[in-house]
Amino acid sequence: MTILIATKNQHKAKELAALTSGLAGALPLAEWEAGSGRSLPEPEENGRTLAANALIKAGAYAAATGLVALADDSGLAVPALGGAPGVRSARFGGAGLSDGDRYRLLLRLMRARRDRRAFFITVLALVRPDGRHLLWKGRLDGRLTRTPAGRGGFGYDPIFRPRGSTLTLAQMSPDQKNAISHRARAMRAFLADEARVRTFLSL
Repeated sequence: MTILIATKNQHKAKELAALTSGLAGALPLAEWEAGSGRSLPEPEENGRTLAANALIKAGAYAAATGLVALADDSGLAVPALGGAPGVRSARFGGAGLSDGDRYRLLLRLMRARRDRRAFFITVLALVRPDGRHLLWKGRLDGRLTRTPAGRGGFGYDPIFRPRGSTLTLAQMSPDQKNAISHRARAMRAFLADEARVRTFLSL
Protein backbone atom coordinates (compact mmCIF):
# COMPACT_ATOMS: atom_id res chain seq x y z
CA MET A 1 0.00 0.00 0.00
CA THR A 2 1.16 3.52 -0.79
CA ILE A 3 2.20 5.60 2.24
CA LEU A 4 2.27 9.35 1.60
CA ILE A 5 5.27 11.10 3.17
CA ALA A 6 3.31 14.15 4.17
CA THR A 7 5.47 17.25 4.50
CA LYS A 8 6.06 20.39 2.45
CA ASN A 9 9.16 21.32 4.46
CA GLN A 10 12.00 20.70 2.00
CA HIS A 11 14.53 19.95 4.74
CA LYS A 12 12.24 17.42 6.41
CA ALA A 13 11.29 15.92 3.06
CA LYS A 14 14.96 15.31 2.26
CA GLU A 15 15.62 13.66 5.62
CA LEU A 16 12.45 11.57 5.47
CA ALA A 17 13.26 10.47 1.92
CA ALA A 18 16.61 9.13 3.16
CA LEU A 19 15.04 7.51 6.22
CA THR A 20 12.28 5.81 4.20
CA SER A 21 14.46 4.76 1.26
CA GLY A 22 13.87 1.10 2.09
CA LEU A 23 10.12 1.46 2.71
CA ALA A 24 8.07 -0.07 -0.07
CA GLY A 25 5.28 2.21 -1.27
CA ALA A 26 6.66 5.45 0.22
CA LEU A 27 5.48 8.41 -1.89
CA PRO A 28 6.73 11.95 -1.19
CA LEU A 29 3.98 14.58 -1.15
CA ALA A 30 5.78 16.59 -3.86
CA GLU A 31 5.62 13.58 -6.19
CA TRP A 32 1.92 13.08 -5.48
CA GLU A 33 1.24 16.76 -6.23
CA ALA A 34 3.24 16.61 -9.46
CA GLY A 35 1.43 13.46 -10.60
CA SER A 36 -2.05 14.68 -9.69
CA GLY A 37 -1.61 18.26 -10.85
CA ARG A 38 -2.93 19.44 -7.48
CA SER A 39 -1.18 21.59 -4.90
CA LEU A 40 -2.50 20.95 -1.42
CA PRO A 41 -2.61 23.69 1.23
CA GLU A 42 -0.54 23.27 4.35
CA PRO A 43 -2.75 22.59 7.37
CA GLU A 44 -2.57 24.99 10.30
CA GLU A 45 -0.46 23.47 13.07
CA ASN A 46 -2.43 24.76 16.03
CA GLY A 47 -2.15 21.72 18.30
CA ARG A 48 -0.97 22.07 21.88
CA THR A 49 1.40 19.09 21.63
CA LEU A 50 3.78 17.63 19.07
CA ALA A 51 1.51 14.60 18.76
CA ALA A 52 -1.49 16.81 18.02
CA ASN A 53 0.37 18.66 15.28
CA ALA A 54 1.65 15.44 13.71
CA LEU A 55 -1.92 14.12 13.65
CA ILE A 56 -3.23 17.38 12.16
CA LYS A 57 -0.74 17.20 9.30
CA ALA A 58 -1.06 13.51 8.56
CA GLY A 59 -4.83 13.62 8.93
CA ALA A 60 -5.28 16.58 6.58
CA TYR A 61 -3.17 15.03 3.82
CA ALA A 62 -4.76 11.59 4.26
CA ALA A 63 -8.23 13.12 3.91
CA ALA A 64 -7.19 15.20 0.87
CA THR A 65 -5.50 12.35 -1.02
CA GLY A 66 -7.31 9.24 0.14
CA LEU A 67 -3.95 7.71 1.06
CA VAL A 68 -2.48 6.63 4.36
CA ALA A 69 -0.21 9.53 5.38
CA LEU A 70 2.93 9.66 7.51
CA ALA A 71 3.87 13.00 9.09
CA ASP A 72 5.94 14.20 11.99
CA ASP A 73 6.21 17.14 14.31
CA SER A 74 9.42 17.89 16.16
CA GLY A 75 10.50 20.30 18.83
CA LEU A 76 13.47 21.35 20.93
CA ALA A 77 12.93 21.40 24.70
CA VAL A 78 15.24 23.29 27.06
CA PRO A 79 14.70 22.47 30.76
CA ALA A 80 16.28 25.78 31.89
CA LEU A 81 13.52 27.58 29.96
CA GLY A 82 10.70 25.45 31.30
CA GLY A 83 10.69 23.23 28.22
CA ALA A 84 10.55 26.06 25.67
CA PRO A 85 10.50 26.43 22.75
CA GLY A 86 8.86 22.98 22.64
CA VAL A 87 5.80 22.68 20.44
CA ARG A 88 6.42 26.24 19.20
CA SER A 89 9.98 25.52 18.03
CA ALA A 90 9.22 26.34 14.38
CA ARG A 91 7.42 29.54 15.39
CA PHE A 92 9.64 30.60 18.31
CA GLY A 93 9.96 34.38 18.51
CA GLY A 94 7.07 35.03 16.14
CA ALA A 95 6.34 34.92 12.43
CA GLY A 96 8.84 35.92 9.77
CA LEU A 97 12.01 34.83 11.55
CA SER A 98 14.63 32.68 9.86
CA ASP A 99 16.17 29.60 11.44
CA GLY A 100 19.19 31.73 12.31
CA ASP A 101 17.02 34.37 13.95
CA ARG A 102 15.38 31.72 16.11
CA TYR A 103 18.52 30.00 17.32
CA ARG A 104 20.25 33.32 17.99
CA LEU A 105 17.22 34.39 20.07
CA LEU A 106 17.47 31.14 22.00
CA LEU A 107 21.20 31.69 22.61
CA ARG A 108 20.49 35.19 23.95
CA LEU A 109 17.92 33.79 26.37
CA MET A 110 20.44 31.18 27.48
CA ARG A 111 23.40 33.57 27.80
CA ALA A 112 23.52 33.54 31.62
CA ARG A 113 22.32 29.94 32.07
CA ARG A 114 24.72 27.29 33.32
CA ASP A 115 22.27 24.45 32.71
CA ARG A 116 22.45 23.99 28.96
CA ARG A 117 20.73 20.61 28.70
CA ALA A 118 18.33 20.25 25.79
CA PHE A 119 16.61 17.51 23.88
CA PHE A 120 14.81 17.08 20.59
CA ILE A 121 11.57 15.12 20.38
CA THR A 122 9.90 13.83 17.22
CA VAL A 123 6.39 12.38 17.14
CA LEU A 124 5.56 10.43 14.00
CA ALA A 125 1.91 9.88 13.05
CA LEU A 126 0.51 7.38 10.56
CA VAL A 127 -3.11 8.26 9.71
CA ARG A 128 -5.70 6.54 7.52
CA PRO A 129 -8.27 8.54 5.54
CA ASP A 130 -10.89 7.33 8.05
CA GLY A 131 -8.94 9.02 10.87
CA ARG A 132 -7.55 5.95 12.60
CA HIS A 133 -3.92 6.44 13.55
CA LEU A 134 -0.71 5.15 15.13
CA LEU A 135 2.05 7.15 16.83
CA TRP A 136 5.78 6.71 17.49
CA LYS A 137 8.32 8.89 19.31
CA GLY A 138 12.05 9.56 19.07
CA ARG A 139 14.25 11.57 21.44
CA LEU A 140 17.80 12.92 21.20
CA ASP A 141 19.48 14.35 24.30
CA GLY A 142 22.32 16.85 24.27
CA ARG A 143 23.38 20.37 25.17
CA LEU A 144 23.14 23.83 23.66
CA THR A 145 26.43 25.33 22.54
CA ARG A 146 27.28 28.96 23.25
CA THR A 147 27.94 29.77 19.61
CA PRO A 148 26.59 28.21 16.38
CA ALA A 149 28.80 25.78 14.48
CA GLY A 150 28.32 24.01 11.15
CA ARG A 151 26.48 24.66 7.90
CA GLY A 152 24.45 21.47 7.55
CA GLY A 153 21.03 20.50 8.81
CA PHE A 154 18.36 23.07 9.59
CA GLY A 155 16.48 24.63 12.48
CA TYR A 156 18.41 24.55 15.74
CA ASP A 157 21.04 22.08 14.47
CA PRO A 158 23.95 24.60 14.61
CA ILE A 159 23.57 25.08 18.38
CA PHE A 160 22.75 21.50 19.46
CA ARG A 161 25.50 19.04 20.37
CA PRO A 162 24.19 15.51 20.97
CA ARG A 163 25.28 13.70 24.11
CA GLY A 164 28.58 11.90 23.52
CA SER A 165 29.46 13.91 20.41
CA THR A 166 31.99 16.69 19.85
CA LEU A 167 30.00 17.95 16.84
CA THR A 168 26.77 19.88 16.52
CA LEU A 169 24.10 18.34 14.32
CA ALA A 170 24.96 20.98 11.72
CA GLN A 171 28.59 19.83 11.65
CA MET A 172 27.59 16.24 10.88
CA SER A 173 27.14 14.73 7.45
CA PRO A 174 23.56 13.76 6.55
CA ASP A 175 24.42 10.10 7.14
CA GLN A 176 25.91 10.87 10.56
CA LYS A 177 22.87 12.88 11.58
CA ASN A 178 20.42 10.30 10.25
CA ALA A 179 22.15 7.62 12.30
CA ILE A 180 21.31 9.29 15.62
CA SER A 181 18.68 12.01 15.18
CA HIS A 182 15.34 12.20 16.95
CA ARG A 183 13.56 11.89 13.60
CA ALA A 184 15.64 8.82 12.71
CA ARG A 185 14.84 7.22 16.06
CA ALA A 186 11.12 7.77 15.58
CA MET A 187 11.38 6.35 12.06
CA ARG A 188 13.28 3.29 13.29
CA ALA A 189 10.55 2.70 15.87
CA PHE A 190 7.97 2.88 13.05
CA LEU A 191 9.93 0.51 10.80
CA ALA A 192 10.47 -1.93 13.68
CA ASP A 193 6.70 -2.00 14.30
CA GLU A 194 6.12 -3.83 11.02
CA ALA A 195 3.50 -6.31 12.22
CA ARG A 196 1.30 -3.64 13.80
CA VAL A 197 1.68 -1.36 10.77
CA ARG A 198 0.84 -4.18 8.36
CA THR A 199 -2.35 -4.94 10.32
CA PHE A 200 -3.22 -1.22 10.44
CA LEU A 201 -2.79 -0.85 6.67
CA SER A 202 -5.01 -3.83 5.96
CA LEU A 203 -7.97 -2.65 8.04
